[in-house]
Amino acid sequence: MLEEAPARPVAATPSEPEVVDVPAAEEPPAARPGAGRRVARGLRRALLSPCTWIVSAAFTVYWIFAYNEYMQQQAGACDLGIFYQATVGWAYRLYPYVAIKGYAQIGDHFSPIYVLLAPAIWIHNSPATLILAQVVLLCLSGIPVYIAIRRVWGIPAASLLLIAYLFSIGMQGSVNFPVHEVMFSAPLIAWGLERALAGRWTWASVLIGMTAFVKEDMGMLIVMFALWLAFNRKWRHAAILAVWGIGMFLVTVNVIIPHFNPAGFTYADDYATTLHATTFTGEIEAIVLHPVHTLQLMFGGEEKAQLWTHVLLPVAFLCLGSPISLMALPSLVTSTLSGRVGHTEWSWNLYYEMPLMPILFIGAMDGTNRLIRAVRRVAKWNEAEGMDWLGHRLVPPIAGIVLGLFALQITWSVTQTESLGYWMNSKTAYTAQSGQIQNVTQALKYVPSGVEVRATNNLVIPLAARDTVTLVGSKVEKGPWAAMDLASPGCPVTPDYMAGYLSTLEKQGFQIVDEEGSIVILHQA
Repeated sequence: MLEEAPARPVAATPSEPEVVDVPAAEEPPAARPGAGRRVARGLRRALLSPCTWIVSAAFTVYWIFAYNEYMQQQAGACDLGIFYQATVGWAYRLYPYVAIKGYAQIGDHFSPIYVLLAPAIWIHNSPATLILAQVVLLCLSGIPVYIAIRRVWGIPAASLLLIAYLFSIGMQGSVNFPVHEVMFSAPLIAWGLERALAGRWTWASVLIGMTAFVKEDMGMLIVMFALWLAFNRKWRHAAILAVWGIGMFLVTVNVIIPHFNPAGFTYADDYATTLHATTFTGEIEAIVLHPVHTLQLMFGGEEKAQLWTHVLLPVAFLCLGSPISLMALPSLVTSTLSGRVGHTEWSWNLYYEMPLMPILFIGAMDGTNRLIRAVRRVAKWNEAEGMDWLGHRLVPPIAGIVLGLFALQITWSVTQTESLGYWMNSKTAYTAQSGQIQNVTQALKYVPSGVEVRATNNLVIPLAARDTVTLVGSKVEKGPWAAMDLASPGCPVTPDYMAGYLSTLEKQGFQIVDEEGSIVILHQA
């Protein structure tokens, strides 16, 4: 997976990073090993690297969990069905039309990066392909986190923090929510920060700049990275990224999304009840003119306190000592200021926190080193006796090991009460009711392939690869076929809604073709 380099015992300064991959001196052609020998040596180093085994173990656990969730029909239209239809659109029509929404996916959130998964759909056209892609990409995002920490603190600390990263709340929440665009943002951010700390500023800028194609709100993260570049006196890179981030944000929310969405850009409405504004200009004005109210919104209430605590506690709040953590600010601010019904954005155990994880873990390393340097300077100024040990080269690596152990403890305690721990400790977690899978399989045999079919949330995915599926209750459902679960229809409707909906369909000429338990198949004659 990657070559293991010897650990550096002396902590490097992230704000003034060393370029560690200096080309070796030229060897005579005869002395150079053959390509086969170099590959064998690289594979041997990869096999000896703890990173390889840790990432492989995380992938195995998460794939078993996610695939079980998929096979037990615990994934639905939101958001697996939506992103699957969008990716199929990219793969075969170069247009991400989503029948579930009734318009192109980039009219909901600007995520054209899903076009990169088109080759995977060509190989195996199934919603499970997207689930596998997410597990792979999220687990691989741990590699740059490991490399960045190993370069400064060595292998032991990097290994401990890699485990904590791979089982962090952001990672678990993302895998439990089968597919979302965070599968792209996390590795791009992680590699961008790793390249920046290695002194590869151009590559870092390109990688962070690519997040603009993941989601429209990444533009503000790009601006924060540009600010960090300015701290490091990379003025040209900072200027380009600042213009790019602001420009892409304005273009996506004011032009692209409204063009493809019949209702325009509606997510600004999330702040109508909190900031009393429905435009970004008005929201920014409210934040600036009413800072006390803004702080109350950000930190007030038990739910938001839990969000801040669960995000920052695993890294002992040490990330706050690093300017890298500025990149996490836009996401946390927009989440805590949102007044969306259901307060989903305040939740600390969904996928929203995944893009923050590389920032906070790498930022914690940088913040710890800055704290150590500050303590050393204070001790030197005060000529403190008995504090000579602070200058020892092993102090930063030991601090990293302590932080890694602390992060593991917090992560493990959280895991016990969340989806992954619940699944591992319960035989019935994320398992369909007895006979449910058999009923669904038998009933869906009556729905032909290649037709338009309206389906309840839990039946969208079993039909998605062979039919054009719309969602019951979405107000854009259509088609002469209907596949419904009357007992557990799922979002956005309830069982009470289904009785009236079934009566409406029968009045429109739909007739029941088959019934299997609570599953009903209808066809419009």
